[in-house]
Amino acid sequence: MYRYAEEEQAAHCLECGEPIYGRADKKFCDCNCRNRWHSRLRSDQNPRLKTTLSILTRNYGILESIYDMHTASCPAEVLERMGFRQEYVTHSPIKKGKHLEYRCFDFVYNLSQTKLFNLRRV
Repeated sequence: MYRYAEEEQAAHCLECGEPIYGRADKKFCDCNCRNRWHSRLRSDQNPRLKTTLSILTRNYGILESIYDMHTASCPAEVLERMGFRQEYVTHSPIKKGKHLEYRCFDFVYNLSQTKLFNLRRV
C-alpha cells in the first residue's frame, strides 16, 4: 500500500523530519538519512562492547587469513605481530586431550606457548 499526498498526510523522516512519500511503512526520506540514523544508534553503544567486538573481529580476520592459506598452524610470534589477542574468544576453552581448544565464532583451534595449531572451521 502506498501513501499519496492527496489521500492522507505524509509521514516524516525519523532523521531529518522532512515529509515522506511512497510506501506506507517507509521511515526515512533517503539512504543518507537512514545511514545517519543507524550510525548514531551505533555510536551510542557501550564503548567496552565496541572495543571487544572490534578485537574479536580482528582475531576472526587473522584466523580466516591463516585458514585461507590452507595451513592449520601458525607460530605465536607471527600471531602477535598480526595483532591477535589470544584472551579474546567467543567460547570458554575446553580441555581436549593435552591441550585447550578455543573458539572464535566458527573457528576452532588449539593454542600452546609457541604456536596456534589444529585450526579448523566448524
